[in-house]
Amino acid sequence: MRTLGFLLFLLSLAGCAALEPGPNPMTADDVIARTKSGASAKDIINELFQTNTILPASAAELVRLHDAGVATEVLDYLQYAQLQEIRWRDQLNNYWYGPGFYRGFGYYGPCMFPPRRYRGGFWGC
Repeated sequence: MRTLGFLLFLLSLAGCAALEPGPNPMTADDVIARTKSGASAKDIINELFQTNTILPASAAELVRLHDAGVATEVLDYLQYAQLQEIRWRDQLNNYWYGPGFYRGFGYYGPCMFPPRRYRGGFWGC
């Protein structure tokens, strides 16, 4: 039994050693630098996709990127990626808590079960 546990421990260490961190996400300054270096909009979008970059860009940030010369296709992709991230998080929230729940609070407050009378006390949360 000890041998099996030790073997599982070694396998878990080997699995962790095989994982490599992915590429770092790009920043807005990286996008500007790629634009000024002469990269095409398609190349920049491909790099944004490969690095899983989601820039929480406000309107002022998008205007700054546009004034720096970033192509409109790249700006459209940044906005599209941001909207897809918001939709994904909303679907994940609805999956775990259901459509009637919001931030972990259910129909009846922080407990998903309604309070019920139980021998002189309340059953539930």
